[in-house]
Amino acid sequence: MTRPNPAPAAEEVPVADIATGALIDHILVCYHEAHRRDLPDLILLAEKVARVHAGNPALPQGLAELLRETAGLLEMHMKKEELILFPAMRRAPSALVAQPIRVMREEHDDHGEQIRRLETLTDGFTPPPGACRSWTALYRGLGHFVTELEDHIHLENNVLFPRFEPPTDA
Repeated sequence: MTRPNPAPAAEEVPVADIATGALIDHILVCYHEAHRRDLPDLILLAEKVARVHAGNPALPQGLAELLRETAGLLEMHMKKEELILFPAMRRAPSALVAQPIRVMREEHDDHGEQIRRLETLTDGFTPPPGACRSWTALYRGLGHFVTELEDHIHLENNVLFPRFEPPTDA
């Protein structure tokens, strides 16, 4: 479960300096595609671990269900960005994107809550002593997914969205 890397550049361009269209493309490829690829595998692995280790008191009860819920919420969120917000941003009229940005920020907060639920359920993605390879791989994959999702949210909230919001008085 790795994120594809953009083509290497002769010089790394700071993310804040990437043109809006290129930044949106980066988000789509490096995050949206990765989430869609990784979450189904994590759900299957969580189901396998639950089947194999049923009755183990360390088993995170409801993990597969929580991952399915997370995948559904994330898919709806990404579709809104892809079908509404990002096309409007590519056209650049900032007044038309203020409300969708507010909604996306609220949903990002909801994703943060999903992350906290995942972390709590899995003891911070720490497999129990003697965990099998599948359980260990599941927690490693969940940790990677969460890191990617946090990076995704950070990039949108702190780099992309501010380009379309009025400056705040400090």
